[in-house]
Amino acid sequence: MTCVRFNACGHQWALEAHHVRRIDSAATLARYVSFETLMCRGPGHSSRWLTLIDRQGPWQLGLPGDSELVPLQAADLHPLPPLLAARTSYPALCGVALEGASMTLLLEGGRLGLPVDSDSVD
Repeated sequence: MTCVRFNACGHQWALEAHHVRRIDSAATLARYVSFETLMCRGPGHSSRWLTLIDRQGPWQLGLPGDSELVPLQAADLHPLPPLLAARTSYPALCGVALEGASMTLLLEGGRLGLPVDSDSVD
């Protein structure tokens, strides 16, 4: 599975590359939010913008730095443990990839989106 992997909020994250339509160095759409604001509830300082699509159309997710395309092997992918899955407030968080001593938090791109009544925030 090919993923877009990036670092934010002190962790490594990835989402399937087919959810990403393009990557820009500036927000170019009316709907956008920084990853740190959306997932980490902190202020966002974005330098890269992923264009994704949700039910309302295209929107942009701001990353605090560069991202990379990486292949993740099926044997390295694991669902969230049931206790963690039942308590997470992030519906897009769906699992982890374990590669040696490295852990990547996996996001389901189709569930990663702006809240319906959200203003754009960076």
